Amino acid sequence: MTDEYDTYIEQVLTEVPDADRDAIREEFEKYHTQFRIEPEDAVRSIMKRFQKNDSTSSIQSTMESMVESKKVERFTELGSDDRNVTIEVAVVTYTPRMQKMKSGEERQIAFGWIEDLPFSNENSTRWDYKDWGNHSSNLSPGSIVRLEGASVNEWNGKRSLNINQSSRVVVLQEGNAANIPTSDPVDLATASSMEGPVSLVARVVASRPDQIVKKDGSGTIDIVRGRLADSTGQMSFLCWGEFDHEVGSLLRFEGANIRRFRDTPEVNFSDRTKIEVFRDASFPDADELSSQNRAKIEDIRDGMRGVDITVQVESIETRTFVRDGEEKSLTSVRVLDPSGRCKMTVWSPIDLSPGQVVSVQEARIRAFQGTPDITVDDAKQVTILTESPWGEIDPESHVVETSLGELRNSGSREGILTEGDVLVVRDDCGIIQRCPDCRRVLRDGVCPENDAVVEGVEDLRLRFVIDDGLASANVVVGRAASEKFLEQDMVSIQTRINNEGTANFVKEIKDKLFGTRLTINGRAIVDDRGIMLLPDIVSEKDDDPVSIASEVRETWGVVL
Repeated sequence: MTDEYDTYIEQVLTEVPDADRDAIREEFEKYHTQFRIEPEDAVRSIMKRFQKNDSTSSIQSTMESMVESKKVERFTELGSDDRNVTIEVAVVTYTPRMQKMKSGEERQIAFGWIEDLPFSNENSTRWDYKDWGNHSSNLSPGSIVRLEGASVNEWNGKRSLNINQSSRVVVLQEGNAANIPTSDPVDLATASSMEGPVSLVARVVASRPDQIVKKDGSGTIDIVRGRLADSTGQMSFLCWGEFDHEVGSLLRFEGANIRRFRDTPEVNFSDRTKIEVFRDASFPDADELSSQNRAKIEDIRDGMRGVDITVQVESIETRTFVRDGEEKSLTSVRVLDPSGRCKMTVWSPIDLSPGQVVSVQEARIRAFQGTPDITVDDAKQVTILTESPWGEIDPESHVVETSLGELRNSGSREGILTEGDVLVVRDDCGIIQRCPDCRRVLRDGVCPENDAVVEGVEDLRLRFVIDDGLASANVVVGRAASEKFLEQDMVSIQTRINNEGTANFVKEIKDKLFGTRLTINGRAIVDDRGIMLLPDIVSEKDDDPVSIASEVRETWGVVL
């Protein structure tokens, strides 16, 4: 009988290769001894049973693999082969489009940007994504969602996230970004607050060919850079391909994209963008737009390109350096205008003198220690003017008075004067330790820049928050300004802290400053986190109650 079992066992294994031989033998013996069924009659039933078991096992295995998900908080925790990913993200943009599949059918997909750590104050990371499952109702820009069942895609070393048809999108916070129909043109002021697809009507006020070096170093890509303008403002553009329209042309763009470079909006378009000549007799001409859109120091932001600006030279410092065996020149210029002060860097020899007023064309803006730097690649971009549009400014006395509310809506700059009431005095006022190399404040003796224990250098700092009723600002006062404001040098303050303790020193500062109206003269750094003031001079404002009452009556028309 053993030979008969072996013959039928082989038949079952032929149909179900993964079945266990001993288990099949047990089934045949069971059918024969318990039910008196011969092997040739039992083979079909046993075969079906093992086929069913194999199918169930396969399904169970598949389900187990689907259940095993990888839950992460950051994109950096993901590998290129990760599947079934669960992560919470903020949706930045959502751009639908029709794409032709390999099968020949057209299917709607969408692409855009998402950012991790949506509920954290830490710096987030931005990834591209593709939506293959038509989840448009849950992926509106500005919303925060939990993605379940997403997968990582890697192409040319860049990773992105695929939101698949089987993926689940759970809305944790509704988006507040308005979805403007991309076929309706918007003005540049509106476009500057958007990201993603947009239609525009604007005039070309600058255009020049350029090249971008490929990341892998295999060659270059021909592009065109320039600026568009309308009555509401101007914006740089980047064309990925040919752009045959001359400066002065009034154009309608349909299917362009607003992208951000260092938080500065830029119009991106390619040969897929529909561009056509537009006719509007009431639209301002190029000269009018160029003059009305000429920037001031208070307007410029890090990352801006193609900036035209007029400034007065305050001081000049030239240095030379050697690059690739060739001696080159770098001129660092302190400049000012009626709205503030900043730095200008010219990367070629130039002859300037203090007091001269210059017109700068097609400059780039880069931030240095939070303050904008007007970057000029060629001295030909600078023209010395014979007349100043505002008259001569005395650098010694030049200061721009502004409120915190106005400052919040402007850019970073130097030479501002503002005021506010002290609301908060920070507990870390007093003597601090700085890294001797990078000047960052040490935390328990560790430099946050290089994560190493270093021997710190003592410094003096005051930190508090002021408010003028419309906006607030963090104030960080350095050693020189602190000594002058407190009328004590750092050695005296160190001695007091050693004798009385830091807590007593901070309490005294709080008692002195809380609710006090202060005047701040110095530098302002304005970004998405708010306003930070770095004063050269801090002083208490001595208000005359009679003059304040008169000012209030005049402002509000109060009659007594």
